[in-house]
Amino acid sequence: MCETCGCGHSDHQHLHIIIPVSGMNDDSCATKIETALNELTGIHATVDYELGAVSLLLHEDGDLAMAKKIITDLGYQCKR
Repeated sequence: MCETCGCGHSDHQHLHIIIPVSGMNDDSCATKIETALNELTGIHATVDYELGAVSLLLHEDGDLAMAKKIITDLGYQCKR
């Protein structure tokens, strides 16, 4: 098991990215984003609405562009 992300793989790389996100008002917003992102292959997401940020651990097969698209499709704005 991977000690970084907890997945079943032991030999892979991660890229840790923090994306500022605007438009989140409460925990339900954060939960909606986090749930959608964690359904993507190769992505482990944690969202904090108070900080206005999404923390992503991307495996080699994780798609950052798709993660940002999901955030915007849900009605929120990525600040970078």
